[in-house]
Amino acid sequence: MKQPTEYSWTARVTDTLVSYWNVVLVLLVIYYFTATVFSRGLHRIPGPFLRTISPIPRLWSVYKGFSHEDDSALHERYGPIVRLGPNLVSINSADELNTIYGVSALFYKSRFYSLAEGYDEEGLIPDPFVTTDKLMHSRLRRGAANAYSLNSMVQLEAYVDPVTERLANKIRKEYATGKKTVNLGKLVQQYAMDAICALTYGKDLNHIEKGDYLGFFKTSLIINSYMSIFGQIPWIHRFLLGNSFIAPFILGPESNEKIIQLAKEEIAADGLRGEGKDESLDQPSTFLQRLLSNQRTNPKSINEREIMAHCFNNIAAGSDTTAISIRSILFNTLKHPRVHQLLKNEIREAFPASGLGSKLISFRQVSKLPYLGAVIMEGIRLHPSVGLMLGRVVPEPGETICGYFLKPGVEVGINPWLLQRNSEVFPKSDDFYPDRWLPENTSKERLILMNKCWIPFGHGAHTCSGRWISWMMIHKVIATLILLFDMDLVEGGKDYTFRNYWLTPQEGLYISLTSTSS
Repeated sequence: MKQPTEYSWTARVTDTLVSYWNVVLVLLVIYYFTATVFSRGLHRIPGPFLRTISPIPRLWSVYKGFSHEDDSALHERYGPIVRLGPNLVSINSADELNTIYGVSALFYKSRFYSLAEGYDEEGLIPDPFVTTDKLMHSRLRRGAANAYSLNSMVQLEAYVDPVTERLANKIRKEYATGKKTVNLGKLVQQYAMDAICALTYGKDLNHIEKGDYLGFFKTSLIINSYMSIFGQIPWIHRFLLGNSFIAPFILGPESNEKIIQLAKEEIAADGLRGEGKDESLDQPSTFLQRLLSNQRTNPKSINEREIMAHCFNNIAAGSDTTAISIRSILFNTLKHPRVHQLLKNEIREAFPASGLGSKLISFRQVSKLPYLGAVIMEGIRLHPSVGLMLGRVVPEPGETICGYFLKPGVEVGINPWLLQRNSEVFPKSDDFYPDRWLPENTSKERLILMNKCWIPFGHGAHTCSGRWISWMMIHKVIATLILLFDMDLVEGGKDYTFRNYWLTPQEGLYISLTSTSS
């Protein structure tokens, strides 16, 4: 008769685990949640409990398109520092702006930005928007600095003027007789795209007349929505648009390829006329021509891939953000009759019909108008084009922010939407009050603080390179529209809405208008 075989020790352990699987599972869950809550010492940071154990509440908030409202309510409840996710900390304090984003700060961009990475046959495209390499970022900015400078706007403006005139003529011919209704929000999007294409390449794709025939605006909306949502869980990107087999089915290549083709054509054309070309930047040059001139002067300063990246970023980022700002300025101005009247008076006194003739308003002229400047600052303050935090990662050896020590690897940031409505910086922060920007109404100290916390173009070393391009276009088109047309919101602007998906594009800016005597 056989003796029973003894279980091996591994078999006994296996049987025990199977018998108590439910206990083991519970212990694993407890371990996971405990480890998540106490991750990097963030359990001390105030915030809702569910936010500490899972990214899902944050993901849901962003998915709805109103995360700025949720974040604002959380800061109202918990204070200037709030834990929004297991490894995500939001700051709403002017005191910490330079700590995180200052020129000498060592914080680097979070993985959120990796969702905007692009690749070509040579690998990762050098892009100042997404790179976390500080040396590469500095190189990219230096190579294009003169093309983005305020002084260069005088040259680039020559390419914007025909587009501005085309916009004004379209409105005058199609909508200004009989006070018809126009979706001005859609038109300024088309204008921004054409104007930036024109100053970048010397030609545009005439979206003002043709609309979104290439699908670029639709693609842009998809990408921004995708970035805002999946940027909260960036590890998933490699399985979605980060996968080269999946991305073309979702986005389609046509609109991007057309814009890239413009750059290739202009680079080739510039090569043909390069010999004997006067390299003086006093001559009117497109943005692309300036970069190519830099390359000829110092071939090591910038290469063709970097040139392509700068040009494409002008279009991809600049047109959306500029249009958002223009819409906000127009909507808030027309919503407030006193502001509208003061602005009309200033612009129409500065440019009487008898003195203007057929000459378009210049950036140099309108940038001297104080109330226009105040209206623009306030319109962008209330509705910045970016509605999520500008994510950064705490470097070694850690940093104390708002009295809490944050360990290396924690993602932290400030949301322009929140800081620009911080009532400690901007009294009555939800009110549209351009007069706050005028020196006669606000102390010098307060103006310095407000300007510091006005960050629609970012802050510090990563301030948007193209801010002067946007600034020039906004001034010109707002002044031109106010000068040439008497405008009113249709039904008080009841159809004006927006969702916050990283960028904050609005819909429904319907205007009724007539031409003025100008």
